[in-house]
Amino acid sequence: MASISRSDTDQSRELERTLGSVDDAVAGAGLPDAARRLVRARAESLYASSGRGAETLPIAKLSYAGELLSLIAVDLAADPREARRLIERLDQRAAIPRVLLGREILQSGRLLGLPVGVAIEVRLALLMAFTASRSVTLWTLAGAEPKLVSGTGGNGAEGDYARELAEVLLGGGPPPAPVTGGRGMAGVVLERLRPPPAALVADAMEANQDQGELLLAAAAPALSALLDRQALMVREGPSQEAVLGSVERRLARLRFDLHDGPQQDVHLLAQDLALFREQLRPMISSDPNAGRLLGRLDDLQAQLVALDGDLRRLSSSVHSPLLIPGSLRDALRSVTDGFTTRTTVVPQVRVEEPLPELTDSQQIALLSLVREALSNIRKHSDASHVGITISSEPSGLRVVIRDDGKGFDPEESLVLAARAGRMGLVGMHERVRMLGGITQIDSRPGGPTVISATLPPWPNVQSASPR
Repeated sequence: MASISRSDTDQSRELERTLGSVDDAVAGAGLPDAARRLVRARAESLYASSGRGAETLPIAKLSYAGELLSLIAVDLAADPREARRLIERLDQRAAIPRVLLGREILQSGRLLGLPVGVAIEVRLALLMAFTASRSVTLWTLAGAEPKLVSGTGGNGAEGDYARELAEVLLGGGPPPAPVTGGRGMAGVVLERLRPPPAALVADAMEANQDQGELLLAAAAPALSALLDRQALMVREGPSQEAVLGSVERRLARLRFDLHDGPQQDVHLLAQDLALFREQLRPMISSDPNAGRLLGRLDDLQAQLVALDGDLRRLSSSVHSPLLIPGSLRDALRSVTDGFTTRTTVVPQVRVEEPLPELTDSQQIALLSLVREALSNIRKHSDASHVGITISSEPSGLRVVIRDDGKGFDPEESLVLAARAGRMGLVGMHERVRMLGGITQIDSRPGGPTVISATLPPWPNVQSASPR
C-alpha cells in the first residue's frame, strides 16, 4: 500500500509540475481564474482517465494549453505581437512546440460560434502568429481570377506573391518557388461543399515549410465550413426570416420541454426530500447530531427550491423578453426604463409615425440593438445625454442611438468585443445583417457616438400592407 501511495504522490507532483509550466507561460495573459481552474480540471481528468503514465503527460499539457489559448483567441488575434510572445513562452517554458499547439487551437470548434466574418479574421490572425508569417490571406475565384476574401498582415509585394500562389492553387497547378530572402510561402486548397474553390496562403513565413503546411491544413476545414455557411446565408436571402421563425418555434418548444421535464423532476425531488426528512426525524431524534443532519437536509431542500425558481425564470425567458405585448413604443419603454433605473439618465425617445409593420424577428433585432447600445453606454460611455430615434424611410425602418459620452475606436473595438460569451458590438451587426439590414457605428475617442441601423421590410409583410 505504501508503494502505491508513494507512486500516486509522484504522479500528482509530476502532473502539477507539467501543468504548472503552462500556468507560468500564460501568466499575465488575462485568463479568468475560474475559467483556468475549470480547464485545468479537465486536463487532470484527461490524465487520470488515460492511465496516469508518463506518456500521457504531454497530451494533458497540450490539451490544457490549447484550451486556455482558445479562451482568449479573439484577444490574441487582435494583438499579433502578444500572440507570438505567448507562443514563444509556451515553447520555451512549457516545451510545447508551436506546430502542435497551433494545430490544437486551429482545429478547435470554439471559434465557429462567432459571426462568420469575425471568425475568419481571427483564424487568419492566429495562423499568422503560429506560422510567424508576414501575411495570411484567403482567396476564392471570381470568374477565372483570384478574389481576396479576407487577409491579415502585410501588403505590397507580399500581396503579389500571395495572389500568384492563390492563382496557381485555384487553377490546380504546382505552387511557385519560395520567396527569396530565406522566407518561404505555403498554401493549401480548401475543400468546399459547392464551388467556387478557395485557397489559403501564408506568405514570408519564418516557420519552416513543412510546419507551415501542417498549420494551414489544420485551419482549412474550419475555414471551409465558414465560407460554406457564409455562402448559404447569402443564397438564402429573404428566406432567413423563415429560419428565424423556426428558431422562435424551437425556443417555444424548449420552454414547454423545460416545464414538462426538468421543472417537474425538480419539484418531485423536493417533495421526496421533504418526505425523507419527516421519515428520518423520529429515527435519529436521540442522536446528538440529529439537528445538524436535519439542517443539512433543509439546506438541500432550499437549494432545490432555488433551482426550481431558476428553471421557471429560464422557461419564461426562453420566450424572448423583447416580444412584449403591446406596441413597439411599449416594448421600447420597457428597455429604456431599465437603463434609466441604473444610470438616472433619461433617453430622449422619438418614434416617427407611421412605422412599417414588423415581424417578431425584426422587433427582436431592433430592440436587441437598442438594449445592447444602452448597455455599452452604461458600462463605458459616461454619457449624460442619450437620444433614440425610430423612423420609417423608403429603405425600411431606421433606428439611431446617439450619446455624448467619451466614444471609442469602432474598428478596434469590433474585434475586441468578440470575446467568448460577450458578443457586444459584433452581435449588433450580425443580428441586423441576418435580416438583410445594415448597421453603422460612428465614433471616435472623445465622442460622440452614433449607432444606426436599417431593417428593410420583408416581402411577405410589404405585400400584405395597403398601398
